Amino acid sequence: MENPLTGEVESYEKEFEYEVGERSVTVSAEKMNVFYIGVDNPVAVSAAGISSNDLSVSISGGGGAIRGSGSNYIVTVSTPGECRVNVSGGGMRDSKVFRVKRIPDPVARLSKSQGGAMGNGEFKAQGGVGAFLDNFDFDANCTIQGYKLVYVAARQDPVEVVNAGARYNDAARRLVNKAKPGDIFYFDDVKARCPGDNVGRPINSMVFKIQ
Repeated sequence: MENPLTGEVESYEKEFEYEVGERSVTVSAEKMNVFYIGVDNPVAVSAAGISSNDLSVSISGGGGAIRGSGSNYIVTVSTPGECRVNVSGGGMRDSKVFRVKRIPDPVARLSKSQGGAMGNGEFKAQGGVGAFLDNFDFDANCTIQGYKLVYVAARQDPVEVVNAGARYNDAARRLVNKAKPGDIFYFDDVKARCPGDNVGRPINSMVFKIQ
């Protein structure tokens, strides 16, 4: 050892114990432990004892792509299943596996209701059906592609209209405007499309009884 005061090199004989630790990598999805198709998935990457600037980060599987620098990255994926985030640098190489999933099914609602009794005035005031992602932490919007509206008045045959999109078309609006207490409206074959979807997906139907 070199004496810092005198600059002389001095030798010693000593016995001592030490531990060898393996360098560890942390790859954490900042929202949850999955990657969702159709949205930006933030990821934090770090490795003990290694500067984030010395790390090389890539992704494999899941139709994935990754962009960013330092310790902050954005992952996008396109295929359900699994993918790996691969990290190397400073003599270390590791990877972490993440599940790849579609955005959960949205919930169809009329105003704030998924069905049941609704006042005549409130029912007629609605402009159409909305799709809502409840308790989903990402910035994503799903849209209603269409539905079948069935109007059943007391002692009369059902009247059916096919509505494209979320808002009522003219035919659907005419049925809605006929609503009176005791009538029943069915919203069937409701389909929504979320980010990452190639085609619309079926979601919940709704039944309303007019008060």
